[in-house]
Amino acid sequence: MSIGRPSLFDRESFQGSPASQIIQIIRCVGYNDFDRIELATVTSPPPNLRIRIDDMAIELEADDVIVAEHLTRHKRIVSIHHEELAERNLGDKIVQDGLDTDDMVAGNPITEYRHSYVELTFEDVLKAGDRVIVASMNGEQTYLILDRVVMYRQ
Repeated sequence: MSIGRPSLFDRESFQGSPASQIIQIIRCVGYNDFDRIELATVTSPPPNLRIRIDDMAIELEADDVIVAEHLTRHKRIVSIHHEELAERNLGDKIVQDGLDTDDMVAGNPITEYRHSYVELTFEDVLKAGDRVIVASMNGEQTYLILDRVVMYRQ
């Protein structure tokens, strides 16, 4: 704790109305440079990335945006574990991985395997038409593309 800055756990050090106390707590925790969260559409894929923010007349170019790494072509080190006949909850359904011809070695089924420290390259970059969620920063001078988004409609 720095001198002159109240602790979040010392409630008596915050003065004024509840609204004033909330502002003091926010100042104690830190400053957030993000102005707004908005939806946008990718109009041109990298390397000449362009996006159009909903309800904004102009397109933003690559120089105006920062892209979260998981939306770019990148590598990760992973470990893979497969267990045959394991039940897996995929969120919208539960599946049981049954034996198939991909899981056979010399006519015998493989029931389990592991691969450790495998380099995995993610190839799926942003594409024209992708819907993305963006956060504006620096008084709407820079935009951070946080993720792709989808809408489930019935």
